[in-house]
Amino acid sequence: MQLDIKHWAMLKAIDETETLRQAAYLLNITQSALSHRLAEAEKRLGGLIFEREGRRLRQTPAGRALTQTANQIIPTLQRAEFDFQQLTANKTTVVRFGVAAYSCYYWLPAFLNQLSKQEPGIQLELVASATQYPLQSLQDGTVDVVLAPGHLPVPGIDAIPVFDDELVLVTPIKHKLTNKKFIEARDLEGEDYLTYSKSAQPGFEYERFIRPSEVVPHLVTVVEVTDAIIELIAAGFGVSILSKWAVQSAVKNQRISVMSLGEHKLVLGWSALVRKSEPSQSAARVVSQNLSEWFEI
Repeated sequence: MQLDIKHWAMLKAIDETETLRQAAYLLNITQSALSHRLAEAEKRLGGLIFEREGRRLRQTPAGRALTQTANQIIPTLQRAEFDFQQLTANKTTVVRFGVAAYSCYYWLPAFLNQLSKQEPGIQLELVASATQYPLQSLQDGTVDVVLAPGHLPVPGIDAIPVFDDELVLVTPIKHKLTNKKFIEARDLEGEDYLTYSKSAQPGFEYERFIRPSEVVPHLVTVVEVTDAIIELIAAGFGVSILSKWAVQSAVKNQRISVMSLGEHKLVLGWSALVRKSEPSQSAARVVSQNLSEWFEI
């Protein structure tokens, strides 16, 4: 191995700041020392990692691959140190957890109560970034477990089935479509449609329900926070297709209505995602198993 940990930390700092001066400040060393450190790394590797553009540094193609690795390993090492300190101080293991696609946590207090009884040595820490970037958050170590809908096979990620759900049309309480037994794609014509994603997600409503029918909603608006979508629907600003489980709380409070998509419904499976590299008895896999068992109750 040609590079030391100080070189990997340098790569991450330069990538974040794009200048030697700011990276040196971030690392708490002088700019001259950082310049020598970069020259040392390039000498050891036998090639340029960055090219100079005025005061800024631009990654070479080879340097980009190195930097991407640095952005993964440095946070992982930092979190390992933090977890060690936590474990040493109070004998608990921190598992970073998030819910993909939906900001849905009405069920969490009850699960935490159950987890604390079953696994008192595990502490759950919520990570908001996992909602929009679940796989990236898992791969770079920002999160350890993601509860995710409609997961497709991804290299390096294990999916542990948790429960079956369905995609439903969500409307205001007194919407004209609430009298239907189920919704057909053509019912969306003329509707103002709210979606949380700018891109069509494989296995979700656009691919399975909207596109095959060639129906085009009247107006499509992107609202990236699902809680906001629910509030807008309740106020009469449009309709959306969402997870039935994720909107249960609003349905129970009679703020919105939901209808099945098609006569045979659109099933949506939820899974707990963990890195394949997680040991069989790791805290992340223990939490995933507890999620699966808890949702079966």
